[in-house]
Amino acid sequence: MAPMRFPGSQCRYRLLPELDPGTLCRQSSASPRSTDGPSLWPELHTPGFMSAALGMSNAISDADKAEFEIIKKMPVYDSRRRKYRTVGSYVSDRTMYFGSPSAYTAFAAESDAELLNTKWVVRKRTFTLQSMVEFDKRSQSKQQLIFYRWVRKAYKRKYGEDVNVPELIRRGMSQTLADEIKAVRGSIRVKEAHQEQFHAGGFNPRPIKYDHHYLLGTLSEHGTGMAVDLDDNQNPQLTIPEWEFIEKLVGKSVKRKNRWKTEGDAQGLWKDIKEVSDLFVKKVASEVTRIEKQRADKEKAVPAPPKKTITALEEVLGKHFSSLSKWTTTGFLHLPLELVLELHAHGFTWGATFGSNVDLHHFEIDE
Repeated sequence: MAPMRFPGSQCRYRLLPELDPGTLCRQSSASPRSTDGPSLWPELHTPGFMSAALGMSNAISDADKAEFEIIKKMPVYDSRRRKYRTVGSYVSDRTMYFGSPSAYTAFAAESDAELLNTKWVVRKRTFTLQSMVEFDKRSQSKQQLIFYRWVRKAYKRKYGEDVNVPELIRRGMSQTLADEIKAVRGSIRVKEAHQEQFHAGGFNPRPIKYDHHYLLGTLSEHGTGMAVDLDDNQNPQLTIPEWEFIEKLVGKSVKRKNRWKTEGDAQGLWKDIKEVSDLFVKKVASEVTRIEKQRADKEKAVPAPPKKTITALEEVLGKHFSSLSKWTTTGFLHLPLELVLELHAHGFTWGATFGSNVDLHHFEIDE
C-alpha cells in the first residue's frame, strides 16, 4: 500500500504495524508544548463573554451540565492551564473553540460516530480508532468521546477542515521523525554508549500536557508525528515549580534558555542537569538523615507519647512529595550524554529547554 498524504510538511508515514507502539500502549507520557503556541484561538477567555455575545446567557442546557460533570472527573485544564470551575466557564471556552451550541452539537455527533465506527484491517489484523485514542477504551466511553471531539477539532484547526483525522492518526510517526530516529540508533557513539536499545515511543493524538493535565484546545507535537519520548520511565517531565524547588534545594541554578540551539552547548546543558540530578539524591539523603537524627535526639531529651507525624522525606519534599519522591534514590536524568549529543546533531530540540516545563524525555523536530 502506498503511503497516504495530507496537507502540510509531513507527507510520508509508515503503516500502522511498523510503528513503535510508544505511548499508545503504555501510560500516557507527558508532552510539553503546542505546535501553535499556548492556545489555538484568541485569548478572549472572560467567563461568559462568548455566551453573552451569542445570546447564550441563559442557554446552559441539561446536556451541558451532564458534559461538565464528566469533564470535572477528567485530568484537563483549559488552554491557559486553568481548571474549569463552573459549567459556564467550560461552555464559554467550548463555544470559543467550536462555535455556537448547534455547531458543537453537530460536530460532536460527527466525531462520536467517527470514533466508534472507524476501523482498519491490515495484514489480517483489525485496528480501531478507539484503541488509538486515550481514556477509557470501553465502548461509548463518555470521557473518550469528549476528549476526541477536542482532539479532532485541534487537528482540523491545524491542517484544515478537510483533513481526514482518522487517517492522520493511523499513520502515526512521520517519516521524517522515523528516519531521524533510525539514524540516531545507528550512530557509532550511541551504540557504544547505550548498549541496550533505547525505547522511542511517543506518537499520541492528544493535546499538550501540563502538570499531568491535558490542555483542551491545544495539540501536542506528539499528535503531529514530530515528537518522540525516550526512556520516559526514567526521565520525567518536571513542572517549573518542581524544577525551581529542586534548584533551590541543591543550591544550583541551571541556565536552560538558548543553550541548545543558539549557543550549541548541548554538552554543557546535559552536564549541568546531570549534576543537579546527582546533587538532588545526595541532598535529600543528607536532609532525611539530619531530620531523623534531630527527631531522635528530641525524643530522648523529652519523651512523649507516640503520635502520627509525617516522614522525614515528606518534610524535605513538602508539597512535591508525591511527584518527586520517585527520583530521590536514582536521580531524574538517565539519558547518556552521547545519545543527547547525537539527537542535537540530528536537529532535535530537547524538552529540557522548554519554558513551560522541564521535559527530560521529550525530543522533537521542527516542522
